[in-house]
Amino acid sequence: MTEIKSFRRKGTLCGLEIAGHTGYAESGSDIVCAALSTLAQTLEMGLAGVLGTVSSRVDKEQGFMSLSWRGSDDPRVRLLSETVMKMLRSVEENYPSYVRYTEVEVDEYFGSSTVRS
Repeated sequence: MTEIKSFRRKGTLCGLEIAGHTGYAESGSDIVCAALSTLAQTLEMGLAGVLGTVSSRVDKEQGFMSLSWRGSDDPRVRLLSETVMKMLRSVEENYPSYVRYTEVEVDEYFGSSTVRS
């Protein structure tokens, strides 16, 4: 199963973490994994284009990617990030045995305070 966590600061998206392999199909044939990867990479590229820099960490073998960004007050950043999150939630709704999506409210230093599934 793939675990997705989106991070919000004062209700505004500021980060994303995707961990694990979905197990929907064999590596290279897994359409669920491909959808999640495409969405995460789209977000990373889009944010980098708007903000110039995005903090990211990737471990392909472990199936892990994390993104965090500043500048969430920019309406373009909000539109892009909220759209990608809606799509990630849609993948979860269509493949609930393979994907779990959780929202985490964080403080300024990424300490979590509330979690919503």
